[in-house]
Amino acid sequence: MPKAILHIGTMKTGTTSIQKALSSNTDVLSRHGYNYLGPPMRHSTILAPAIAALPHKDRDLIISDEGLWHFADSKRSDTAKLAKILEHYDVNVLIYLRRPDSFLNSWFQQGLKSGTGSLTMSQFLASAFVQSGLRFQHLIAQFEALFGKDSIILRPYEKSQLAQEDAVLDFLETLGLPVNEFILPSRSNATPDTDNLLLRSLFQRDLPRSSRLTNQLDKLMLHLNRYGYQGRRYSLLSPDELREIIATYRPVFTELQTRYGGGIEPDFFQSWPEPTQAVPGLLGLRWTQEAILKSSDT
Repeated sequence: MPKAILHIGTMKTGTTSIQKALSSNTDVLSRHGYNYLGPPMRHSTILAPAIAALPHKDRDLIISDEGLWHFADSKRSDTAKLAKILEHYDVNVLIYLRRPDSFLNSWFQQGLKSGTGSLTMSQFLASAFVQSGLRFQHLIAQFEALFGKDSIILRPYEKSQLAQEDAVLDFLETLGLPVNEFILPSRSNATPDTDNLLLRSLFQRDLPRSSRLTNQLDKLMLHLNRYGYQGRRYSLLSPDELREIIATYRPVFTELQTRYGGGIEPDFFQSWPEPTQAVPGLLGLRWTQEAILKSSDT
C-alpha cells in the first residue's frame, strides 16, 4: 500500500516555503517515489481528479494545504470525503504547531501586511475565525477519527526543535528525504518591522480630522521622534493577553504531547514566555493606533 503524507500546516509555520520547495523539486521527489499535490487540495472535487490524473498512481503521495486545518469545520473543505479518496493509502497527517502567542502575533502582523486581516490586535483576538484556528485538540481529533491516532505526527515550529532551525529542512528530514538533493527556496512571507505595519494600517482607513485625532497624531509623532524606525519586530500582546494565552493553551499542549508525542516533554515547546518579562513600553504605538482607529468609528 502506498503512503500519503497529508501536510495540513498550520498557518505561520513555514508552509509556503515548504510548498515552494516541493513544487520546485518534483524531479527529486519522483526519484524517491513521491508524487506531490499542492494547494488547494482541501476539497474532494479537486483532490479526486488530481489523483486520477497522476501518471504513476503506485507512488507515495505528499499533499500540502493548510486550508485542511483552517477550513476543517466549513464547507470549504470536506475532510471525510478526502479520507474516502485516500482509503487505499497509508495516511500520515503531518501538523506543524507554533506556540500560540507567537502564532497569534505573527498571524495578526501578516494580516496587516497583506491588508486582509483585522486592523487592530484587539479586534483580531476577538475574531471568531481566529478562535476557530486555535481549537487544537478539536481539529486534531477530527483527523484522528478519520485516519487513526497513530497517523498523527506533530512537529513543533520552534527554532530550537527544527532541523537546522529551518522548517523546510525539518519537513524533508521528517519524511526521510535527502536534503542535499533539493534546491531550497528563499524565505517566503517575510514580515516588515512592527512599527511599519502599525503605521501602514492607519492609511488603510479614511480618518476624519478632529481635535482628538490631532492629539493622537501628536502622540504618534512623539513616539516616532523618540524611537525612530529601528527595524524592530516585537510582540504586540500585552502582559495580560499573554498571561491568558499561556494559561489557556499551555495545558492543551501538555495534553497533546502526552497523547501524540512530538516536541519536548511536558509542554511540547522548549520555552514558553514569562508574562512578567513583557515590556508594556513597547506597546505605545499599538495603543495609539487602536485609539486613532476607534476614534474614526465614533
